[in-house]
Amino acid sequence: MALKTVTKLFGVDDAKLFPVLTDTEEEFTCGTGIDLPGVRQISLTYEMEEKSLTGDEKVLDVSNKIKSITFNMEYAKLSLEVLAQLTGGSYSTDGEGDTESAKFTFGGGDLPNYFQLKAQILDTNNEGGDVHFCIYKAKATAIPINGTQNDFATFTFDGRGVYTEHEFGEGQTKQTKLLDIELHSKATPLSATVDAAA
Repeated sequence: MALKTVTKLFGVDDAKLFPVLTDTEEEFTCGTGIDLPGVRQISLTYEMEEKSLTGDEKVLDVSNKIKSITFNMEYAKLSLEVLAQLTGGSYSTDGEGDTESAKFTFGGGDLPNYFQLKAQILDTNNEGGDVHFCIYKAKATAIPINGTQNDFATFTFDGRGVYTEHEFGEGQTKQTKLLDIELHSKATPLSATVDAAA
């Protein structure tokens, strides 16, 4: 039976950030994935630039192109590793036993890093498949921490995905990447989408 290209989406089951290590003409590589603990929500918006040609008191033509993609993520548990990736800060651990501590630090010379965002939504038709969303190259643009009286704190971040410098594919089909949405007949774990030197 052929894979369906139409599916329902319900919730979000997993999400990871893969640090972008290289994005050059020769290769696109990523580091080890960082789990977004207790992912709750993902929202994507294509950012479009539109130009209208007017004349004779009417719009004669419209030209538009997708320039980037903005997104919002929500997750349930504080992760110093996630904060370090999103902000460009660092985290460290010290001591052991009762004196053990962990600390996130952000300083004046720290800058946000690029990462590849992958999210997975499992098939709601009980057929064993899934959907993967891949924003190839993104940076966080806002990172609020939301505490509420008598309720669990949740963590969100906004970001923007931009086109890669690297062109994926072969020959005439080579192109830079912004976003992929993949449907799989069998659920597969999230992994970075890379393209090493040929």
